[in-house]
Amino acid sequence: MSSSTAPMQPLLFERILVEKVWGGQRLVESLSIELPFSGPLGETWELSDYPGQETNIVNGGYAGKSLRELMEDHGDAILGASKATADGRFPLLVKLLDAGDNLSVQVHPPDGEKSPTGIGKTEAWYILDSAEDATLICGLRPGTEAQQFAVDAPTSKVRDYLVEQNVSAGDCVYIPAGQTHAICAGTVLCEIQQTSDVTYRMYDWDRLGLDGKPRETHLQESLDAIDYDLLPSNPERRELSSPVYDKECVTLCGGEYFTMHLHRHGEQGAVVANKNKAIILVVVSGVGELVATNGEFESMPVKYGDTVLIPACLNGVQVQSTSEENFDFIRATAH
Repeated sequence: MSSSTAPMQPLLFERILVEKVWGGQRLVESLSIELPFSGPLGETWELSDYPGQETNIVNGGYAGKSLRELMEDHGDAILGASKATADGRFPLLVKLLDAGDNLSVQVHPPDGEKSPTGIGKTEAWYILDSAEDATLICGLRPGTEAQQFAVDAPTSKVRDYLVEQNVSAGDCVYIPAGQTHAICAGTVLCEIQQTSDVTYRMYDWDRLGLDGKPRETHLQESLDAIDYDLLPSNPERRELSSPVYDKECVTLCGGEYFTMHLHRHGEQGAVVANKNKAIILVVVSGVGELVATNGEFESMPVKYGDTVLIPACLNGVQVQSTSEENFDFIRATAH
């Protein structure tokens, strides 16, 4: 990695739009997105260094360059003490998902031989919006026997083994690699994950894909990847005060690959320090601005849905609301 002139500014990216059979219209409406396809929008990739799906910078002097190019030229400055993936990529990927229908019952492998790339996929969800009766599938019932589960996993009987829990906006769920899960209809969420796109489907609700054919399933790979010792993941909620003058911050979840915090900043705002690590800010409510602490960049307005990378070399930014409403954002720190 190069140590030449580093990008001393927050970085905003052009989102990649992904059509999915299970997608919906709520992200289209809330983010004023114009779709290049006729089908439902399932995902937006907000920040990605995944091969073939690298997001491009849209602001400042690096506009037009991809995160991949930036990592190749300034990887050390971007990451600081955060660790790149085994193949030298930025370690985290950020998506917004709109589940108009159930996603498949699935599992992601851990790092190592169970993943074809060697890179696993641990992820966490922050619920942005939900229907009144929205649920998530967050694991297998304790005591599930692998042999019998293997028989029923590709059929509708799989529901007998699944832990389904109610969720609402503001909940956070940590899904480690090896955890059987599914996002269910009626949920819009932000997903922070390892830079991986390896998904093993067990059951897809007996539906047809966008091409009119059943989507591929990966039963044996799924069964090999499941960690039967994992307890179900529970939705967690961390309440914030309202209103705030300067700031409030609570921990949402954390693990080997990243930690997530929820911030609420008022018009006075406060500095968000990164302690020589790459951090990502995702705005989940309100409008605000990012202000340089030492004049390194011009003030940057941000709004709901914006995902901003703060390079480690920047040391931190002042974050403040620009309205009387709550300004809330997720801070994800890459480990």
